[in-house]
Amino acid sequence: MEDLSQDVYFWRLIHHLVVKGKMMAFKVNSNETEIWLEQEGVNETTVVRIFRCNLDWTNYIARDLEKLAQEGEKVRKELRSRRINIHNVYISNFLPVDSYEHMLNKTYVTKNKRLKIQSFIIDRECGSQFGITKLSEILECALPLVNNEGEVNAYDLQRYRHEVKSISERKFQKERSLFTYGKPLFTYLILINVLMIFAFMEYYGSSTSLLTLVEFGAKYDPLIREGEWWRFFTAIFLHIGVLHLLMNSLALYYLGSAVERIYGTPRFVLIYVLAGIFGSISSFAFNSQVSAGASGAIFGCFGALLYFGVIHRKLFFRTMGVNVIVILIINLTLGFSIPMIDNGAHIGGLIGGFLASAILQLPKHKKSIQQLFSFIVTALSITGLLIYGFSTEEDAKKTHLINVQIGQELLHRGEIEKAYLLLKEAVDDDVNITEAHFLLAYSEARLGLLKDAEANLLITIEKRPLFHEAHYNLSLVYYELRQYLDALRSVEKAIELNPEKEDYHDLKQIIQKRLSEI
Repeated sequence: MEDLSQDVYFWRLIHHLVVKGKMMAFKVNSNETEIWLEQEGVNETTVVRIFRCNLDWTNYIARDLEKLAQEGEKVRKELRSRRINIHNVYISNFLPVDSYEHMLNKTYVTKNKRLKIQSFIIDRECGSQFGITKLSEILECALPLVNNEGEVNAYDLQRYRHEVKSISERKFQKERSLFTYGKPLFTYLILINVLMIFAFMEYYGSSTSLLTLVEFGAKYDPLIREGEWWRFFTAIFLHIGVLHLLMNSLALYYLGSAVERIYGTPRFVLIYVLAGIFGSISSFAFNSQVSAGASGAIFGCFGALLYFGVIHRKLFFRTMGVNVIVILIINLTLGFSIPMIDNGAHIGGLIGGFLASAILQLPKHKKSIQQLFSFIVTALSITGLLIYGFSTEEDAKKTHLINVQIGQELLHRGEIEKAYLLLKEAVDDDVNITEAHFLLAYSEARLGLLKDAEANLLITIEKRPLFHEAHYNLSLVYYELRQYLDALRSVEKAIELNPEKEDYHDLKQIIQKRLSEI
């Protein structure tokens, strides 16, 4: 080929691969003599490197292959691929003067076995047609032959060059548009919402208070079993403590923004809510603790991004895929390692977000039978989790332990009758929690049920003889019952166990004074 003919065929070949072969030019050197294209629609990452040069000797090819291996490794990392196949095409006016066939017949494999390079030479000799034919078979795309060019001119060169750049730019903009479909309006609204609710919880009581959490709508199994299903929804807007709030807010800011930009606000609202509810139901099925937080919905954002990765696998791994998967694995590992973390809600939210995304599909995608199938799977999954959750017997000890903690908080708030009912239920179920008897005795004493209080304090002391507060409270009960000798013995035992408490000494003096008056 002459120089102009060589230039025209160079751009014509690239134009053909971009238009007919559906490839995308992603790397161009400064003088536009070397262009890299990625083949779409194949399982393995396949790239074509087209290099316009004049080959004199075979050792030039050998040196170029060494450089190509280094550059190919950089490209592999940029494309986030484990392995790539490189089809290396030289467009030259003539063939090397020495023996070169062994360079073409052998596939060059790097030491780490992550790069495979197969080279082709296209020149104006008839022998080049074999290379074109072979490359056409590999790429499954009929490539233009050199000897079919006819007359060429500078206009052809500029036309091919302009069209390649225009098509590549449109493809790039199309890919970019996938990440900028919407604006993160709902994400910001959720952040404002959870911050306001958190502030109100802190003002009202405490975000770490079980009683406050239950009153504001946390997931609390006994009340859900009684019909308060709305807690599956309200729980996703509550947070337990400042650290929990900050961690989830940061995750929501980054993940929520990314998902809302990809799916748009209406879809994101549904994905977020469905994933959150799916996570709450999963927590109800597998975790009896009081739980709250946006974690399930946030893991739903992971699920939505994974679904995007299924649809646009190469683009996903070339951009954010590796980071998303690594962060997800770290979070799931922490969930299995730390008992306090509600991994049921996390995994449920992850699955819920993926299924919700499959139901709604990405913007501008055609409706498919897959959406109906995903809807059916989602409905069956939620139904199965609810049936399992309601059919599984409650862990009485855990439930009563929660109720005892809530009862204690009710006592601090002065709601004695509510506390009494919770604590009485725990004790009547014969739950082995010493604090339940102690707190029940306190509520009974406040309600004037002194004999019942005495019985529960004696049980408390029997279970925990060194519990000095129980001896002190028993002394107060005996004093109200006018059993002053018993009261004196109990307060002396309390002083013996904890002589530094001034209240104990004050009570002893009062009892001794009353005994002296008798």
